[in-house]
Amino acid sequence: MVPSAFGSDVAELLPDGSVALTCAVSKNWAGRGVRTTTRAEHPGTAVRWREAIYEVIEASPLASGGVRYRLGPWEERHAIRVLEAYDAPAEEARSSERVRRVDSVRERRLAILFSPLIGHLPGAVQERLESEIGAPALAMTVVSALPLFIVGSLGLLSHIVGLFGGPPVFPWTLPLALSIFLAAESAVRIGSAWIAGHPMGSVAGVLFHRAALAIRKRRRPPAAVGAARPAPGLTDEELFRLLEPALSLLSRADQRELERHHDFDALKWGRLTAGLLFLVGALNVLASAAAFAGHAAQAADLAWLLAGTALCAEQAARCRDISAGRPRGSALGVVVRPFAARLLNPARAVPAPPPRDGP
Repeated sequence: MVPSAFGSDVAELLPDGSVALTCAVSKNWAGRGVRTTTRAEHPGTAVRWREAIYEVIEASPLASGGVRYRLGPWEERHAIRVLEAYDAPAEEARSSERVRRVDSVRERRLAILFSPLIGHLPGAVQERLESEIGAPALAMTVVSALPLFIVGSLGLLSHIVGLFGGPPVFPWTLPLALSIFLAAESAVRIGSAWIAGHPMGSVAGVLFHRAALAIRKRRRPPAAVGAARPAPGLTDEELFRLLEPALSLLSRADQRELERHHDFDALKWGRLTAGLLFLVGALNVLASAAAFAGHAAQAADLAWLLAGTALCAEQAARCRDISAGRPRGSALGVVVRPFAARLLNPARAVPAPPPRDGP
């Protein structure tokens, strides 16, 4: 007697006593491996069908895209390593998994298509997308940062040419401060993804994400009395990931503290920020020198010249210590420390919010 099949599958009893199971979609069952001079025989997939256990003897692809499995009784001489169930719940689970995979492929393609925008979201969000749908987090960061790096760098070049008395190189040149910011931020993000292997969002993307979460939270119905509520604001992990590159500007003692309590690589981020800040300082020195050479200098140009020179000297000293394996901070660390105070004091930690039921 042929056991009944499930769904659109068709079962048929063959003359030799085995059962042919024709399936419109592959179940990824493997057929028996025959013995050769270089390989021992190994059984096919073990399948529990009703009360009996079968072995997949053959798995033959069909021209229509399906697969025809030939199953025979399981031989006791073989050990069962993995047992596949063939019943209604198992078939429903396989169908759901196929739908999920199709949805994941579609979502992954959409994520890649919109990566110039998605790459601005926080690094943790990009990593979650990579884990759930296979979207390449590092590539999304680079793709979103590279155009802004080019725009900022070209804008900075145009301003430098203008300081020498030349005409604007590009009619769309951004203000000098915005050009420096875009070039610097994008360089950090590209370095984080390319060199450090961590996706990183932009300041605008992080602010947008936090605003969207706040709006979504307001639209939710009020929680029941006595229900656990997530802690307000960023969790410690979110705050750490947001500030991670800038934490290398803190004092050596603070960086050592972060290494003990968080997954912080002081030397890696120190090298990256020192190189970037040296570049920013050098560009300021170049722009100020160009203003003096073009007899268009003002008091602000002298201030920028001195600040750029001091910044370059400080980063050179940082690079020397970091190359010797000693983290070293920057005078700019005083700006970062108030934001990082919670990370340096575990007693003030904000726990991660409890998991929510449903989407």
